[in-house]
Amino acid sequence: MSVALSGMQSNDKEFLIYSAGPANINSFVSEFANLSERGMKSRGRKIKFYKVPPSWIEENMEYINYFAFLSTPKEQKSKLVASAELQNVEVGIFRY
Repeated sequence: MSVALSGMQSNDKEFLIYSAGPANINSFVSEFANLSERGMKSRGRKIKFYKVPPSWIEENMEYINYFAFLSTPKEQKSKLVASAELQNVEVGIFRY
């Protein structure tokens, strides 16, 4: 997530996170947002977390600046990764 945060422009006031699950990823992202909130606020920025279905992400990919795909080592890439790459959205793939 620090990669996405470092890509914020100086005039950006919000860091919006859209998570399409599964539940363990949603929990991880929610905790990250909660822990980062105080630091972001001290810089005059807000961080917000939204749970959305994968279809919402695909339909709104043009508004996304950075797409992070979190997966297990042997999990195949999501079709959302290909969609992001086709629309020139920066993609980070993180295996845990």
